[in-house]
Amino acid sequence: MSRSVCVLLALLAALIAPLPLMAHGGGVAQITDAPAGPYRVFAWTSPDPWRADEDAHVTVAVTRVEADQTFPITDAQVTLRLYWDPQPDQPLTLQATPVSAVAAGFYEVDHTLPHDGLWRVEVTVQGNEGAGSVSFIMQAAPATTNNWFVWAGGALALLAVIGFLFGARKRSGARAVSMQRATSSSVVQE
Repeated sequence: MSRSVCVLLALLAALIAPLPLMAHGGGVAQITDAPAGPYRVFAWTSPDPWRADEDAHVTVAVTRVEADQTFPITDAQVTLRLYWDPQPDQPLTLQATPVSAVAAGFYEVDHTLPHDGLWRVEVTVQGNEGAGSVSFIMQAAPATTNNWFVWAGGALALLAVIGFLFGARKRSGARAVSMQRATSSSVVQE
């Protein structure tokens, strides 16, 4: 593979690599090994910060500790209630779904936040062993009209591709002139 193709593929990989990070899972730890009834709960949120009129993502892991061994709980009902500070009597109730068989004990939920401000997130776990809940606080930033980081990244990527293509064309032209000179000098020597 030529060097220019490798450089172009590296540029494309650099642009595409952050996309999975913006998808599900991971994020900022909000709850770490907290007791919720008979269970131990972990929770992560993304993006950071949450923003009004955009999806807020929560990943929850539910485990149980028995005889110093930790087991994932795969059959729990995980419910999130989001209480907005100005209207705490009208929570958003969301049911988290299991992530997959590969990520046993992990549940997730996405929801577009209708307001900025302070949110209390209550995670309730109910399963065969009983029920329990734990909560954390999130601050949602106001909605934005433009994501300038995305626009700036796209502009930089476009400039890099244009610069790469211009440089490749210039090198190609220089090689053609060099080949012409080599051909004309060999003709003169004969």
